[in-house]
Formats: sequence, structure tokens, C-alpha cells
Amino acid sequence: MAKTIIEVAKEILERKKEALNPIKMYHIANEMGLTKELNLNGKTPWQSFAARIYMDIKENPNIIFEVVATKPMLIKLKNQVINLEAQMEKNSEIKEPKNSYSERDLHPLLNRFISFNENFKAYTKTIYHESSKKSQKGADKWLYPDIVGVSFEYKDYQKELNKFIGKFSSLPIKIYAFEMKKHLSVSSFREYYFQAVSNSSWANEGYLVALDIDESDEELMDLIKRLSYSFGIGVISLNSQNVDESVILARAEFRENLDYSVMNELSMKNPDFKKFLESVEEFNIEKEYRSKSEFDEVLDNDKLDNYLINKKINEEVYYATK
Repeated sequence: MAKTIIEVAKEILERKKEALNPIKMYHIANEMGLTKELNLNGKTPWQSFAARIYMDIKENPNIIFEVVATKPMLIKLKNQVINLEAQMEKNSEIKEPKNSYSERDLHPLLNRFISFNENFKAYTKTIYHESSKKSQKGADKWLYPDIVGVSFEYKDYQKELNKFIGKFSSLPIKIYAFEMKKHLSVSSFREYYFQAVSNSSWANEGYLVALDIDESDEELMDLIKRLSYSFGIGVISLNSQNVDESVILARAEFRENLDYSVMNELSMKNPDFKKFLESVEEFNIEKEYRSKSEFDEVLDNDKLDNYLINKKINEEVYYATK
């Protein structure tokens, strides 16, 4: 008979004899081959594993777990004797990897997702803030998006239809703006979200993007839902284990009209954005090589795997759960 998540968690705590974070428990169980029988086939199985434990802690009157720390959450079995003080002291001595990845290191992951996802199928371009013309200190703090993108809906149309549209209407495209963060939490979400509102509202669709957003955090999910409903900026959770299975937690509100005044300011101050507009205007579906050279590279599977290893992105995500 297959074991349940609670039974697997109990076995891990009995074996390790220390307080553990539920997400770390999943990784330990996975290394031991105990997760196969759980049938966690979702996009973020470690979060589903942790969510089941959180639910048990919250709702089960006969709970077998005891929460001994909250930041990060650590749990042990009831009546289990552990030296928590020594464990916390040991954990405090662990340092982050020296080659910790940056927000910009996540751009290729978003680029890969945006390029293939059916909701976008877009070309992207990184906007280097440091290349912008200098202005009064702080004046442009929330002006520049991290990444801009464009989808050419007509790219897959028949030639005859494109000629028809070109003569009688405007070719359908959609412009995107993305604000990238490494992680989101309840304490940081509002600041990050309104930064995205500030530098993305000029586009047809704007998004706040972060890595492995914890969908089991009910307070954070409620914030995402409420603010996205009120202000129209979407939220994307990049899946560090499988980029192509990243999740759009909240869809952006589509704006029919672009804000040309902001686009003009961006174009005057930043050469990357100016070049982006030129590439969009000159896009030719019969010359795909130009698209590949003028927009950010889309990494294939092998390049993406090597990139994640070299940047130690998955390693740090795992470290963060310890």
C-alpha cells in the first residue's frame, strides 16, 4: 500500500532526528526514492508536499507534528527529543554560495518560457538600466522594466492574409514589460508589485516575475489575487526545475493602447529600448535570423541545463529551503 505524504514526512523526521523545513523534507524524500509513490505530478511537487503538511498542522486535531520555528518553518514529531539550539546555531553558520545568482541571471529562464508558452510566443530583450542616460538621482528609479517583449500574432498567418491586413488594417502585435525579482514574500510583495506597476503599465501587458513563488502561502496568494485584480499587472512563477512548466499565477490585464509618452521617454534615455522599437518596426517574418540576432537568445535544452548548473540556480533554491 502506497504511503501518504504525512507518513513519508514522519519517516524522514524519524530518520534524520532533527527539525526540518517541509520543502527540505521533500528533497530528502526524493533523494531516498520515497516521492515516486506519492504521485505528485504537479509543476511544483515540493510545494504540494509542503502544503499538505501545512494543512495537517492547521486542521488536524490529532496532528503528529510540532512547529518549533517559523522563519524558516521547522517542524519535528511530537515528543521527539532534539537539540534545537545546537541545530539553529549550526544553520546560522551556513553561508550562501559565493556565486549567488542575480536577478539578471534569471532573464534567460523567462526568455525561454515566454518564447514557447502559448500565452506569449514572444521575443524578448533585456533592458540594461546602467546604459541609460543619467538623470537626477532617483528620478528614474522605477522607470525601466527589466525585460521587454513582443509577440507578432501575424507571424503564423498566411501570406495572403498578411497582405490584406497590411493594406486595410494594422498588423496585430502585443508589447510586454517584465519586472524580475529573485523571490517574493508577503513582506516584499507590495513594493515589488508597485515597482512593476510603475515601469510596466505603459505596455499592452505588464508582469512581475520571480522564481518558485510559494503557492502554499495563502496570504501571498491572496495579495497576488487582490492587487492583480485592482491594478492589472500579472504575476509569473518561474519553475527552476522545469522552466517550460512555469506558471502564470495571475494574468495581466490587456490594455488596448500603449502609453507613447512613456515609450518616448524610455527610447530617449535607453539605447536598448530604442533598439527594441527599431527591431519591432523592422521585423520581417521571412528573415528569422534577424529576430534571433536582435532579440535575446532562446536557450535550447542542453544550454539551459548547463546554464542552471553554472549559475547554481537550482542549488541556491535548494539551499534556501534548508
